[in-house]
Amino acid sequence: MFSLDRKRVEKVFSDYANNYDLSDVKIHLKAVHTYHVAENADRIAESIGLERPDRDLAWLLGMLHDIGRFEQLRQYHTFTDGISVNHAMLSADILFGKDHFKADDKKDRESNRPIGCLPDDASSKQAPLIRSFIDDSSEDPLIEKAIRLHNVFRLPKDLTEREQTYCDILRDADKIDIFRVNVETPRTEIYDLTEEEFLTSDLSDEVFQSVMAHQNVLRRPGLTAIDKIVSHFALVYGLVYRESIVISKEQGYLNQMLQTTSENPKTEEKLLEIEDEIRKYMDERIR
Repeated sequence: MFSLDRKRVEKVFSDYANNYDLSDVKIHLKAVHTYHVAENADRIAESIGLERPDRDLAWLLGMLHDIGRFEQLRQYHTFTDGISVNHAMLSADILFGKDHFKADDKKDRESNRPIGCLPDDASSKQAPLIRSFIDDSSEDPLIEKAIRLHNVFRLPKDLTEREQTYCDILRDADKIDIFRVNVETPRTEIYDLTEEEFLTSDLSDEVFQSVMAHQNVLRRPGLTAIDKIVSHFALVYGLVYRESIVISKEQGYLNQMLQTTSENPKTEEKLLEIEDEIRKYMDERIR
């Protein structure tokens, strides 16, 4: 039976995060985000009747899913995977000791040691970072798969039922907390755009129609500033579990996001329509 020590996991994560500049807004928000996602995952897992060992696994996925964000931010200072690196892949590579970057690509590398690998004895024998968190390796394949897939637009269809469950739990838990991040962190820091761009940009017809049709929005190059905000509204449509909708409503962060305003009259009109549609959708899902 899978087992872990949650306090140990939290200690290792804290030590790892402390290697980075936590005074940096982006770094700090990712550290905080991690704990919230783990809490969300635990609650969702409990709501569907999982026993404590399985809840521990869901919680662990939340703690580990964004471990690569710290290295991504240190190197590129952006959350945008498209102009940096796929953070989900990097997270799994760091955890499982797979050298995502060549040594000569990292300007401040002190050795050729793969990032995320720690010496486990005096001879500096390398061990994957995952072993610092837990000794039990029985769930390594599932952990790695769930982390690699947590940011994909759609999950592959060949997952086992158990893999699907844990991927869904992690993805729901992550999306729920993205609403909080959007409220508590200046959007200029999250999206690397100016406040004027958010207030004046057009909401594209493509994004508007997708959201009104209850579809997730593929975040791609070319989206306007307000498109990017609204694409995060649409994460609610990807929530699998009823409990995830309940948590989102209880926390109130999506509600605050939906009150986003614009100085662009056409955009403002569309935002009001979207707000009404999403509120109806959430009420229907909870019923």
